[in-house]
This record gives sequence, structure tokens and C-alpha cells, in this order.
Amino acid sequence: MEGDLAGRVEDAIASLLAGLRLEPVEVRVTGGGGRSTVRISVDKEGGVTVNDCAEASELIGQVLEREGTMPGPYVLEVMSPGVDRPLKGPEDYRRSVGKRVRVRLRQPFEGEGGYTGILRQADGERFALDVGGDRIELSYEAIAGARLDPELPW
Repeated sequence: MEGDLAGRVEDAIASLLAGLRLEPVEVRVTGGGGRSTVRISVDKEGGVTVNDCAEASELIGQVLEREGTMPGPYVLEVMSPGVDRPLKGPEDYRRSVGKRVRVRLRQPFEGEGGYTGILRQADGERFALDVGGDRIELSYEAIAGARLDPELPW
């Protein structure tokens, strides 16, 4: 049910986010016991600011209330996806070419459950990672999850 509810939230706010030039990265609805938490991570070209998140939060809250999307009380959190943002589809992969990524596979491949490497190429069906000295090509269907994996200076 939580997945269905997250989908309804995403549908309800899609045009609002587009109008704000924000891209929904992830929408999650968790909790129960009388109070749910709606976590929405958003991004935009050049990154989001605290002001972007505050404005989006105010307007999203209004839309969810007006549409009656949430069945009962909830806490709304709107945030940046962070430096390790998830990669959701081919467009995310294309934007991330040249960056370090970590992927988890649905099923092990050559004894590996996942890879970390530099994303070198991405099209509508497949992508290529440089892992060590090897280039590995994978289809999006083979991926259970993927995130940016920046090497941070600390």
C-alpha cells in the first residue's frame, strides 16, 4: 500500500514540480500508527537550494491537502537527493557519464553482486562502467539499484 500511496503522491505533485523546474528523484511514504512520513527528494540542473526545498514543501503541502492524497496526518520532508543520489532511469545515467557510480545487480554476474566504477557510456537500453582496467556493459533491467558514489575529500 505504501508504494501505491507514494505513486499517488508523485502523480499529484508532478505538474507542480515541473512548474518549479524541479525533478522528483524519489518519493517515499513510510510509517503508520496514525502518522505517516512523506519524504520527497528533488533535484534540478545545478543542484537545489534550501530555498528551493522550502518553497516546494509549502506548495506540495497545499496540493496534498487540496487533493486529499494522504489518508490522515503526515509529516512532509522535501530535500536534496544528496551527493550519492540514486540513478533512476536512462536520463539520470546519461547526465552522470564521467562520474563514479555504485550499482547493485538483481542477480550476481560472474560472481559479483554489484560494481563500483566510472560511468563511461549510457543510452536508452544499456550503460558501460570502467571497473579497474575492465569495461563492463550492463542493461538497466539487470540493476536492482544504482547511486552516485563520489570520492569525498574527507
